[in-house]
Amino acid sequence: MTMQRKITGKKISYRPMIEAELSPDEKERAYWRSTRADRVARIISARLHAASRIIIKRKPKMAKWYCLRVESGREEAVEKYLQDANVEAFMPSEKIIRVHKGQKSEVTRPFFPSYMLVRIVPSGEAFHGLKSVKHVIDIVGNDKGYHVVRDQHVEVLKALKSEADIPRVATDKTMQEGDRAEIIFGPFAGFDCTLLAVKWCLKARARVLINTDGRSFEIDSMPLAFLKKL
Repeated sequence: MTMQRKITGKKISYRPMIEAELSPDEKERAYWRSTRADRVARIISARLHAASRIIIKRKPKMAKWYCLRVESGREEAVEKYLQDANVEAFMPSEKIIRVHKGQKSEVTRPFFPSYMLVRIVPSGEAFHGLKSVKHVIDIVGNDKGYHVVRDQHVEVLKALKSEADIPRVATDKTMQEGDRAEIIFGPFAGFDCTLLAVKWCLKARARVLINTDGRSFEIDSMPLAFLKKL
């Protein structure tokens, strides 16, 4: 038979300590932590200056779009952080209707989950600054350099509001799992990929694997309209 003991006593209320109540050692540790955090924030901010709109204004003809790979679910946080740092960032998104417990609601989701676009004047300092941002994994590219996204493709992506806005082109109905295809539109145009899974619907999509000089990454939802079978 298991015995249970009743715990009794006075409830202790929590109250954060104020600076005057801290010992000299505690103050020093707290100051070191805060100054270290401030120091890191200033360093990242300084690095992002090279990727900011200020540099684009000085050299507008040199500005190009690049694609960042970020942690899943952190796309909006990264976009806001970069925009607050005066970096031209754009996360392609679309509005969809979801049904939960019989209730319809309109939500916005990333068009390419885990990826977003930035426009910068390319430089080693700018690339290093972008990769220093929390939740940024890498910049899409290969051993030959980072992948440049065409301006006209970005403009079309900016105009997309829902699946109905995907460019209407003849989709190859023979594409299936295991096929190789060339990506002919969007931020990944120019890459070849392997179809891992195909979802046939009004606007068919596929999960694809892109391999660039030994570096592989997946795109969960690639419109088949963006692909040309090899």
